[in-house]
Amino acid sequence: METASLLPCPLFRGIAAEELPALLKCLNGYEKSYQRQEILLHAGELCERFGILVSGTVQILKEDHHGNATLVAQVLPGELFAEAFVCGAMPLSVTVTAAANSTVLWLDYRRFLSPCEKACVFHRQLTANLLKILATRNRFLTGRLEHLSQRSLREKVLSFLEEQVQIQGSSSVQLPFDRQGMADYLAADRSALSAVLSRMQKDGAIQYHKNHFTLL
Repeated sequence: METASLLPCPLFRGIAAEELPALLKCLNGYEKSYQRQEILLHAGELCERFGILVSGTVQILKEDHHGNATLVAQVLPGELFAEAFVCGAMPLSVTVTAAANSTVLWLDYRRFLSPCEKACVFHRQLTANLLKILATRNRFLTGRLEHLSQRSLREKVLSFLEEQVQIQGSSSVQLPFDRQGMADYLAADRSALSAVLSRMQKDGAIQYHKNHFTLL
């Protein structure tokens, strides 16, 4: 397993590169590859492992009783997924699927709770990092709830773009979604979203080309 690519992952912040092989062994970690559109985790599953995306793209989808899927989040390399459900010992309420050919590192959460007999020094740092990640994820979900609570689709778009401007530190931002992904994230119809974006550009509120947006 190539460990150098894992160093930017926030879970391993403060941990030396030479410690990673022993750490992954201690956490019973293993890599697995998935094909595009392959399902990694099904809603209703009770998992004991969470994933770190090594390469590719993974999407978190929420389906209603009619089978309509809403994009909850898009996972990029170095990011975790399913950790909140695993830590809370709760069945998944979402489905995790590969949006592209992807490789995932799976870690056993039980090893976080029960450190190995060697009492590895990195366990305390790992636990602190995981708590910070969970807090950040909670803030992300709170932000999305704020977008969806807006009255109109135009206001949802503005709320989302304003958040991205704050995160990226620039009035010109690169969005992590394609147009369908953006529509799913905002719980909107793609055609309706395209129409709103077109009107906003004509009104001088925004400029955009594909996934690059400028908030004016």
